[in-house]
Amino acid sequence: MATTTTVAATEAEDTTTTKPTYMYTRAEVALHKKPKDLWIIIYGRVYNVTNWAAKHPGGRRLLEHYGGEDASLAFESFHNNKKFVRGHMAKFYIGDIVDEEKELPEISKDFLRLREDMIQKGFFKVNPWYFTLLFAHIVLFEVLGFAILWYYGNGWLSWLMSAVCLTVSQAQAGWLQHDFGHRSVFNNTRLNKFVHDLSICYMKGVSSGWWNFRHYQHHAKPNVYLKDPDI
Repeated sequence: MATTTTVAATEAEDTTTTKPTYMYTRAEVALHKKPKDLWIIIYGRVYNVTNWAAKHPGGRRLLEHYGGEDASLAFESFHNNKKFVRGHMAKFYIGDIVDEEKELPEISKDFLRLREDMIQKGFFKVNPWYFTLLFAHIVLFEVLGFAILWYYGNGWLSWLMSAVCLTVSQAQAGWLQHDFGHRSVFNNTRLNKFVHDLSICYMKGVSSGWWNFRHYQHHAKPNVYLKDPDI
């Protein structure tokens, strides 16, 4: 059973203040994995997200996939503005993992070290102008494909030239929308969403909400049967 104690915040970034709380084993948290009883672990802290899961911007299914589990690495990977997110997490905080089980597995530590090394080397730095020009050239090929048919009319050559232009634009739009869909290009989430909607909804005729719903699950639980919708 959980025991009452007082623990201080163990992470510098966490906004949760020192307060009376509960200590849980990972086995105890693992019992709370149902949609109507949903707990997750993030860096040794336990959060009850049952009543908030439906409001989760990434969809409730992501939280359900991590019900009763440690979601530290998913939290690290999916949230760019962690300070903003942590500001909303305190109200769901219900306790800590017992000290002897709090430490992350070595493989998770290796991942975090690799991620930090890549950040330090600049792999996560984005040049918005690159994506702006990429978007512009897709629009150019899209317009050119229709302009060829409008100007030259029917004919196998005009159809072939138009098909080449539209194939290039559609293929490029498919990959470009991926980056905007991850909200990883601009620092402004709304701007990322706006351009994502343009590139996938209006250029490709696909629902951005449908794509996010499926693709976020894919990255949260890659190749896990019944959790990754891509398999």
